[in-house]
Amino acid sequence: MPDDSELPDTLSKGVRSADPEALRSLVRKEAPKVAGLLVRLLGPRQDLEDLVQTVFLEVCRALPRFRGDSAASTFVGGITVQVARRAMKGTAWTRRRGTLPEVEPPSTEPGADRVLDARAQLTRLQAFLADVPPKKRVAFLLWAVEGHSAEEVAQLTESSLATARKRIYDVRRDLRDRARADPMLEVWVRDE
Repeated sequence: MPDDSELPDTLSKGVRSADPEALRSLVRKEAPKVAGLLVRLLGPRQDLEDLVQTVFLEVCRALPRFRGDSAASTFVGGITVQVARRAMKGTAWTRRRGTLPEVEPPSTEPGADRVLDARAQLTRLQAFLADVPPKKRVAFLLWAVEGHSAEEVAQLTESSLATARKRIYDVRRDLRDRARADPMLEVWVRDE
């Protein structure tokens, strides 16, 4: 398999020429990252596999326009963000009925308390973010959870750097305010 520097050109040429191995290579390399990003942007969902497939369908449609100016992972990440934004809008069914909760039985393994605390913190963050407008939510999660710089967030969300920074700032400010009343959220604003 080619190294990362060759990946964008090789993949775009391979997929454009209907090379199934090039597409398989892209999916194998990027699918776990796509699934992880979708979970962090949207929370646990029953339709995660469908969303991952949607991302790669969109990648296939967009590859002829891919110029190779960025890494393949950035290209796929941008499409993942677009798919996540559409999924945030939900369907008429989920707006009326809501989603089924994802329930896991408590574990008795050592360190299970820490894992449960981390899950509780993430659940509280997701509850907070449910009220945040989608564009701000995506920018914040890309920055805070995925570790992208503001410049990368701007590129992934197809917005200006000033807009990306403003969205991140707004969510951080609101999260700080909410954390004063909810100690479980403090972990997300501690290092400021």
